[in-house]
Amino acid sequence: MDETVFDFDGNYGEDYEALARRVIPGYRTLFPMFTAIIDPDLPPGGRVLVVGAGTGIELVTLGRARPDLHLHGVDPSAQMLEIAERRLAEAGAGDGVSLQLGYASDVPARPRFDAATLINVLHFVPDDGSKAALLRDIAGRLRPGAVFVLFDLHGDPGSEEHERYMPAWRRYWRIRGMTPDETAEFGERIERGIRFAPAERVLELARDAGFTDPQRFFKSMLYGGWTFRRM
Repeated sequence: MDETVFDFDGNYGEDYEALARRVIPGYRTLFPMFTAIIDPDLPPGGRVLVVGAGTGIELVTLGRARPDLHLHGVDPSAQMLEIAERRLAEAGAGDGVSLQLGYASDVPARPRFDAATLINVLHFVPDDGSKAALLRDIAGRLRPGAVFVLFDLHGDPGSEEHERYMPAWRRYWRIRGMTPDETAEFGERIERGIRFAPAERVLELARDAGFTDPQRFFKSMLYGGWTFRRM
């Protein structure tokens, strides 16, 4: 990821939550949605790995829904983890939650996790072997049969679908209250910092990393969400 474009330890990280609510269709309902979907797959006292824990909204949602879970969030941004820690404390949802500064590759491979999530992360990673490596790192920390949640921007720039939905997504920002200057600035960030991959490529990368049974639970413009099983 080009940290000069998306500085998660700077103003972008501090303002991330408010921005996400404005520009990501379905963001407010995303976390309760996938929590409801995967809940039957989480055993009592199960362990869940949250890669790219960010501001902690996943951790809070999962912790409130299932206080018995052991949640481990990892993120390379110290500022984002500070926000997550503060949010967990304010929500009274910090019990059973651990936070780690770093990447999925830094998480101990044992004991294995019963589930993992990767929300709004993969699209920052170039498809030069890095996307594949990230997915393999996650797969290597999951037990066989574990559930994996992936939510991401995806698309094939230049394709008919992409050319239809990218302008629509920009109009969505404006409708959600962005000024022309904010729209232009955020659009430049997207062009410079997002590493798009078609949905078919995302599924291929997941399969090659050791995931099977893709089930799509969300699609809106350029965003998509799937659950998978660890082989």
